[in-house]
Amino acid sequence: MIRVEELDVIVNKNTRLLSNIDFSLDYSEIVSIVGKNGAGKSTLLRAICGDLRTAKGVVKYDNTSIRNLDLQSLSRIRAVVSQSIQLQFSFTVAEVVAFGRSPFNNFYNKNSDIKVVHECLREVDAYNLRYRDYTTLSGGEKQRVQFARALAQVWDAIQSQEGCYLFLDEPLSNLDISHQHDIMNILSKIVKKNVGIFIILHDLNLAAQYSDRIIILKDGEVFRSGSTEEIFKDSIISSAFDFQVKILVHPNNDCPLVVPG
Repeated sequence: MIRVEELDVIVNKNTRLLSNIDFSLDYSEIVSIVGKNGAGKSTLLRAICGDLRTAKGVVKYDNTSIRNLDLQSLSRIRAVVSQSIQLQFSFTVAEVVAFGRSPFNNFYNKNSDIKVVHECLREVDAYNLRYRDYTTLSGGEKQRVQFARALAQVWDAIQSQEGCYLFLDEPLSNLDISHQHDIMNILSKIVKKNVGIFIILHDLNLAAQYSDRIIILKDGEVFRSGSTEEIFKDSIISSAFDFQVKILVHPNNDCPLVVPG
C-alpha cells in the first residue's frame, strides 16, 4: 500500500500547488484522479512517484518512506506514463518498450526481454508497429507504446503478483474510443494481479465505469474522495468543476453517467 500523509508541494518559495493531501493507494484497486485543469493532478502524481520534491508530508511504499528507496528499487515496483514524452532520436517502437526493462540490468538482445516486449506490444494492439520509427507515430500510437513500456517495466511483478503500481497521467487523451476502452480493460484485468493503479482522467464517464475509488482535486486540495456511488452526485460534480451537470444511470452497465445539466 502507498500512503500519502499531509503532503504539501510549494514552488518558487511561496506558490503552493498542493496542500495537506492525505490518501492511500492499495494493491488491486483503480483510483482515478479527476478535477479541473490546474487542480494539481499531475503535480500529485509526480510527488508520489518521487519525481517532485515535497515541502511537507510523507509518501510511504509499504511502510517505507520514498526517500529511503533508491531509484532502481523504486523503478522495479512502479512505472509511470507521463502526459508527454518526447524522444529526440530515432528508436524503433520495440526499442522504446525495451527501455522499460532497464531497471533489471538486462539487454534487449536477451530472449526473455524480447519476449516481454512483444507480449506488452500485443497487449496494447501495437505489435504491428514494433519495427516502426517511434518519431513517425501518431499521438495515439505513441501513447499505446508508452503504456506498453510501463507494462514491460513492471511485467515481472505483474506475472508473479508480488505487488506493483502503475501511475498514468491522462493516458487516453489521444486515443480513439475503441483504444480508450481497450486500455481501461487491460487495467481492469491486471489490477486483479496485485497491481495498484493511479490514473488521471478527464473523461468522467470512463472514471465512473472503471474505477474502484475517485479522488477529486480542486485548488490543490482533496475536494472529495470515495466510491463512484459516493462521488457521482449532481451537487458534488457540479461544484468540483464549476459547471452544472446531471448524473444519470448508464443504460447498459448501471454505472453513473455524467451529462451537462
